[in-house]
Amino acid sequence: MLNNFERSGLLEFIPPNFLPIKVLLIESEEFLSGLREILPTAQIALLKKESSPEVKNLCDEFKADLIDELPTAPKIFDIILARDVLTVGENFYAMLMAFNHLLTDSGFILTQFYNVRFVKVLENLRRGRFMNNERRLWAKADVVKLLDDAIYKEIHFLPGVRENISADDWKRFGFDDFNEDLTTRTWLVQACKCTAEVAALKDVFTPEVRAELSRILHRIEYDIDAEENFQRLMTLCDREGIFDEYLSDFIEQVVVHKAARHLIRSRLIN
Repeated sequence: MLNNFERSGLLEFIPPNFLPIKVLLIESEEFLSGLREILPTAQIALLKKESSPEVKNLCDEFKADLIDELPTAPKIFDIILARDVLTVGENFYAMLMAFNHLLTDSGFILTQFYNVRFVKVLENLRRGRFMNNERRLWAKADVVKLLDDAIYKEIHFLPGVRENISADDWKRFGFDDFNEDLTTRTWLVQACKCTAEVAALKDVFTPEVRAELSRILHRIEYDIDAEENFQRLMTLCDREGIFDEYLSDFIEQVVVHKAARHLIRSRLIN
């Protein structure tokens, strides 16, 4: 069974899955047993400088040189769990971009950060103390901007560690306490490569079919041999079994101009 820490931690973001999905753990071996319960057939790779034989037996692949051992091929992992990527080191953007490159279209990363707006941090600042030698502190808004810049399309937060202390003094000073941010020591983060809608679209048909569908729709949108491409569109839908709801959602995501979306949908209906 998962222990209480694991149940309330980053594993809360992971639904049970019995498919052989691929997971990368970076210096986060304490999650291995919990992952094995939630994802019993997952292929788990662990990057860690040193580890025990028991831990190595829980993963499918073990590499000791950490980031130097990251693969270079794109779209390998469905989940990357790197608990400390935002709190240790300096080149956060480069690491997040590297993870994005490694994620499948429906994949996501899991991490956490220490909250600079936590009242005990603010109290230390008021007293002239700022303990930031070992780990980086972040505000949630800065994490959102960093992940946006690293091309993550959907971001979710859960409180990690909260303390039962009062934030009333800081509210009177004018500090916003949205989602009880002032009493949250750590925030847990799930950053998805695509939005849920786009990920769902990419899971249904092969990349080749989606690429052809996208090319046809763009040619129609910009009035390039429109009639011919309407016929190609209908042929593709018949051949691949592309159903109306999927096509409508795909048009919404791919076609840029609203007038063109309306025209294409009107032609398809008629």
